[in-house]
Amino acid sequence: MNKKLLLTPVIDNLIHQRIIDNGLDPVILKSEDEKSILDKASDVDAAILMELPFPNSMFDQMPNLKIIARQGVGYDNVDTQVAAKHNVWVTNTPGGNAVSVAENVITDMLLLSKHSYTISNKMREGDSDYGQTIMSTQITDKTLGIVGFGHIGQEVAKRAQALGMNVLIYNRTPKDTNYGKFVSKEELFKNSDYVTLHLPAVSGTINTVSTDEFKMMKKSAYLLNLGRGPLVDQDAFVDAIKNKEIAGAALDVYDKEPLPMDSPIRKLDNVFLTPHCAGHSIEGWTKMANQALDNVLAVLNGDKPADAVNEVK
Repeated sequence: MNKKLLLTPVIDNLIHQRIIDNGLDPVILKSEDEKSILDKASDVDAAILMELPFPNSMFDQMPNLKIIARQGVGYDNVDTQVAAKHNVWVTNTPGGNAVSVAENVITDMLLLSKHSYTISNKMREGDSDYGQTIMSTQITDKTLGIVGFGHIGQEVAKRAQALGMNVLIYNRTPKDTNYGKFVSKEELFKNSDYVTLHLPAVSGTINTVSTDEFKMMKKSAYLLNLGRGPLVDQDAFVDAIKNKEIAGAALDVYDKEPLPMDSPIRKLDNVFLTPHCAGHSIEGWTKMANQALDNVLAVLNGDKPADAVNEVK
């Protein structure tokens, strides 16, 4: 009997033939919620999952499960220690969507600096004067502060420097780079015209940006969060925008996703919002899907996966 792999239709479309060629039976679910999985896929040997949480109670109800392969970098939706106790590997796909996210960071900076989204909407509404009167700024010679210098942060730095920006970097462990200067967190927040966040959401990074950081920032500065919602203290963020402590922001991630319709963030007109899609490119997803499948095949063949984030004994 073939071993079973749980995945979504989008991921299956990218790697379906490889799944079949490797003797696996795909179990395709449109939803990754607990009920759908337990109703239709409780007997799978492996799962390629995305953002939805994987409750700890599900491990006991999925006795054949040997690996949860995350399609993405973050793995805060799975308790890796509980998984290890149940002999379940957890993996991610580092670097798989780095270029896609980095390109979106540059896109968002340009949208903010040029007021492009607002100008376009005003014109559609019949107001062509708005675009004629508001002045944009150039990002050339501006300073970009990058918080977190993993795969994505490094790709952002390359592109920012190519556009003539000054790049400041804060990372817990400095790395060799030709694309910026490592500085303290305080220096970065005080001197940057744009601050972009590229950290995992773990105990030491929650609320990396809160009241103190907003007060350090220039009133003309912008915050970009395409990393994880909990990196930013939402209440402090809303206050900072309302009190004009910073000029605006671009957000792709939130404490609760999808962003609730009654969230105060939706009412902030100088904040550009997207629905956690910065990493969604055909190229990036294809690379991540194949990385995830590589990890699955390794585990099902009795080997340690290349991108393990926990340790199964």
